[in-house]
Amino acid sequence: MIGEGPAGCPVEAGFDPLAPEFLAEPMATLAALPPECRPLFYAPELGHVVVTGHAEIDWVLRHPELFSAANVQLPLVPIVPAAREILQAGGHRPQPSMVSLDPPAHGRLRRPAARAFTPRRVAGMTGTIRQTAAELLDAVGAEDRVELVAALAHPLPASVIFALLGLPRDDWPQLKRWCGARAELTWGRPRPEVQIDIATNMAAYRGYLGALVEARAGERADDLTGDLLAIHAEDPDQLTLAEITSILFSLTFAGHETTTGLIGNAVRRLLERPERWVAVAADAALVEPAVDETLRYDTSVPAWRRVTTTATTVAGVELAEGTPLLLWIAASNRDPAVFATPDSFDLHRADGHRALSFGRGAHFCLGAALGRLEARIALEELVRRRPGLRLVPGREVRFAANISFRGPLELWVEGA
Repeated sequence: MIGEGPAGCPVEAGFDPLAPEFLAEPMATLAALPPECRPLFYAPELGHVVVTGHAEIDWVLRHPELFSAANVQLPLVPIVPAAREILQAGGHRPQPSMVSLDPPAHGRLRRPAARAFTPRRVAGMTGTIRQTAAELLDAVGAEDRVELVAALAHPLPASVIFALLGLPRDDWPQLKRWCGARAELTWGRPRPEVQIDIATNMAAYRGYLGALVEARAGERADDLTGDLLAIHAEDPDQLTLAEITSILFSLTFAGHETTTGLIGNAVRRLLERPERWVAVAADAALVEPAVDETLRYDTSVPAWRRVTTTATTVAGVELAEGTPLLLWIAASNRDPAVFATPDSFDLHRADGHRALSFGRGAHFCLGAALGRLEARIALEELVRRRPGLRLVPGREVRFAANISFRGPLELWVEGA
C-alpha cells in the first residue's frame, strides 16, 4: 500500500487507523497531528489521502460527480482465495450496491429501499422498539452486572431491522449469528482464517436471503421485502430479485451495526462522567441531546471512503483522477472552525446538528431517523430502570479492528 502521495500534500507516515492505539483512542491521534496535516494529509500505510476538515468532507460528499463512492466496499486488503471461493459459491459476488453507486444509478436502488424509512413507517415502529427494549432489559432482570452490548445494544436494532424487512422471527437468532463481524472483511485486515470464518457466515446469510426473496415473490406483506417485490412484479427489469437480495443484505448490516455502536457509545460517554448519567436520569428531555452529542463526539461511523473521478483540488492540493480518499468524519466532528469547544461532551450544545455523522447529499443515511429513535428509546428505558448505573471499574473497552464502524465490543455496567 505504501506509495507516494500527491505533490504538495503533507505526509503522515505513522498514521494507521487499524493500529491498537488508534482503535483505543483515535482522537489522541487527531490531537497529535502536526498543524500542516489539517485539513488533509497522505497516509502511506493506507495509500489514501485522509481528509479531516468539516468543510472539505462536506464538499466531497455533496459532489459525487467529482468524488465517487465506488471504493466504499472495496477490501482494504486482498481477500484470500479460500474465502473468495466461499463467497462466490454462496452467491455473494462483487456488485454495486446503494452505498457504492453514484447518481443517477444510485437513486434506482435507493428509492425503493427508502420505503422502509418513511416517517409513517418509522413512527409506526416506536411501540415495537420500546417493547423490544423492555423485553431485553426484563431478561437481565435485577442482575447487578450486565454486559450491555449483548443484552441490549446489539439485539435491539438487529431485531427492529429484521422486523422492518419482514424476516421470520424464528430465524432471528441465526440471522444475528450470521451477521457477526462482517465489517472486518471489507474495512479491516483480518487474518486468513478469520476471513474464511466471516466469508462462511456471509455466504450462508446471502443464501438465506436469496431463498427468502424467491419464496416470497408472490406474496404482498406490509414490510420492506413486500414493497420491493411489488416493484419487481410491476417491472422485473426495474428491480431484479438479485438486487432485492442485495438491498436486504446491505440494510440488515447497516441497519443494526451503526445503531449498536451508537447505543454503546452513548452509554459509555454518559457513564464515564457519572454526573452526565445523573443529569439524564433526572431530566428525560436530555436523552435526545445525549444521542445527538454522541453522534458528534463519538460517532459510530468514524470514516468513509471516496475516490476522485477526475483531476480535482481539495484544500489547495491537486488530486489526480483515481485518488482514494479516507474521509475522517470523526475528525470533522471535532473541527474547531465549526464546533465550539469541540473536545467537550456537551449535553446543551447548540451546534451539534452540523455533525457529518449521517453523511451529506445523495448518500445521506436512509436510517438516520430510525437509528436516532432506537438509541433514544434504549436510553430512556435504561435510565428509567437503572438511574444509578455505572461502569464496572477496571474493564478495558475494546473496539473492532476496522476503519468505518466504531462501538464497544463489550460494555460492562453495574448498579441500579
